[in-house]
Amino acid sequence: MKLTSLFGCIILVLNTNIAFSQTQNSNVNVKFLVEGGVEYGGDEILKVFFTNGGDQTMRAGQGGYVSIGGQFEFSAIKNFMLRTSIGFKYNTTAANNANIRLTRIPITIMPNLLLKNNFRLGLGVSTHQSVNFKGDGFVQDIKFTSSLAPRFEVGYKWISLTYTSMKYKAENGKELSANSFGISFSHAF
Repeated sequence: MKLTSLFGCIILVLNTNIAFSQTQNSNVNVKFLVEGGVEYGGDEILKVFFTNGGDQTMRAGQGGYVSIGGQFEFSAIKNFMLRTSIGFKYNTTAANNANIRLTRIPITIMPNLLLKNNFRLGLGVSTHQSVNFKGDGFVQDIKFTSSLAPRFEVGYKWISLTYTSMKYKAENGKELSANSFGISFSHAF
């Protein structure tokens, strides 16, 4: 229910601002934002051992993600833009006989300071909703909640290095670090 309301609010804000940005005297330029990336880090959730002697560690902060949102540029505030996004982050194991996975819905608000030569610095907040670890019958399924976390970004044009400092809390009260470093690619149009 909360997630549906949040989606509705984001769509309403984006549609309202897009309509306003299309007028001649607009103070806000709104662009549609598409972003994707990979992140690595956090505490170990599970270590999987394969029959060929190899192994793989799943970490709370790792995974690939795609997201959509809006990029807001304000004519009254030079060298500043605001990016908002909602997406899907996924991590799985390389096992052929199991679909063990960690999924979550990242929501981010990222103000950016625009520097010279297309560089930018961002300091915002992020949260992950519907954080679910599925053991596919091999290990127990776990639902997590996440904290509201700071997110840092250093970007050049369409590429950025990111860092998020986040915690996940399991149903049993155990806390895990979901801190992550990553690289993201984005395009606003």
